[in-house]
This record gives sequence, structure tokens and C-alpha cells, in this order.
Amino acid sequence: MTKSTKPLKVAPELFDAFAGDYDRYAGLCDPLGEWLADLELTGDRALDAGCGSGRHALALAGSYIEVLAADVSAPLIEVARVRRPHERVRYEVASLTDVHDAKGFDLVLSMGTLHHLPDLGAALAHLKSLVRPGGEIVLVDNVATVPAATRRQYIVCAARELGRDVRRLRIRDAWWLYRFRTGAAWLDHLMSDHYLTRAQYRARYAEVFPDAEFVDLSFATAMRWRRADGLPVG
Repeated sequence: MTKSTKPLKVAPELFDAFAGDYDRYAGLCDPLGEWLADLELTGDRALDAGCGSGRHALALAGSYIEVLAADVSAPLIEVARVRRPHERVRYEVASLTDVHDAKGFDLVLSMGTLHHLPDLGAALAHLKSLVRPGGEIVLVDNVATVPAATRRQYIVCAARELGRDVRRLRIRDAWWLYRFRTGAAWLDHLMSDHYLTRAQYRARYAEVFPDAEFVDLSFATAMRWRRADGLPVG
């Protein structure tokens, strides 16, 4: 008689339990991707650190010769490899702090990932070390506009978004978004998030990236910093 085993519990901060659904969600609602497209970034080598299902990595392939896309979630990387293969993009299962490359990158990009890292300062310093002289880094992350939100508040917000989504999407897609946003897996994930305020974001990131440019987006703050030619990383 074989011994029964319980299914492994998936950490709520990861996307493993709903990788496919998250990819659909990002496809229906990606304002950060629209903002990124307007930057007109270009170069030889790019890193998408915390690439998710590869949407932004695929976009970068249009203007970079080589793109390394890394994410700690193996299911998300599998979705990326199946749905967004590209000869210029290499997908890897790895935490952004485990990415090491002696050649460096003309662009280091991270979108909506850094709040998951246990040591933000170490993560920022590591990403900075990967930027080539003359290269740049673009970091975007969610910020807290109110004190830690409750599950109920997220559900109320989803109801508000439903009305907007009905106006811009097919009703079927709008309803799917509402159900995803109010589902247990997504709410568990949101409850595991810990965001900085906008002021905290600017202060923490400026410690590592002096003279960086900051842009406040709807629910996030973006930072852009260029490494001067010959400037040592420190």
C-alpha cells in the first residue's frame, strides 16, 4: 500500500499556481508595457530581470540583438518559451540576483518584481553591477498609495475596474478579468506583497542610483539611470 502525500503548497508570492491565467491577465491589462514601449530603448544586449511570461522580453527583441529573460517561476518561463519564442531571446529560470554575466548589458530592465525580493538593497546593487559602461537601467515597481490594503478593498477595486473594462474590452474578457482579480489565488498573492510608498521608493533607489530620473505612474514608480562610460560600479 503506497503512502499518500499531500500536494506541495505553492508560495503565494510566486506565480506558479496561476502562470497561464496571469499571462492572460497581463495581456488584457498592461499599462506598464505601454509606458515601456514609448521609451524607444535600443542596444546590443538586454536583460529582463523578472520577465514573467516574456511579454516585455519579446518587445525588447525588436530593438536588441540579444535578450536574456530570467524569472524565478519555472511555470512562467515555460509559458514564455511556448507562447513567445524568439531567436533573440533566451529564457532562464533564475532569480534576478542569480544572474551573472561578464559581458554586461546595455539595458537592465525589471518591471513589477523588486518588491518580492527579501533584500532590496542587495538586489539593486546587483542589477547595477550588470550595466555596461554607457548602458542604462530601467526599474519599475508597484508602490503603496494607501496603507496595506485588505482583501475586501481589492475586491471593491476589482468591481470598479469591471466598469472600465467593459467599456474597453469585450464583455467576456472584462468578466474574466473581474473573476481573476477576485479569485483566491490572486488575492493570496496580493496579500503577500509589501510595497514601498512613492517617497520611500525614491529614497531607497536613489541611495544606489544617484542622479536617477523618477516618473510616477498610475500605481507604480519608474526609475531610469545611465552608467557613464568608464564609471566604476560601487
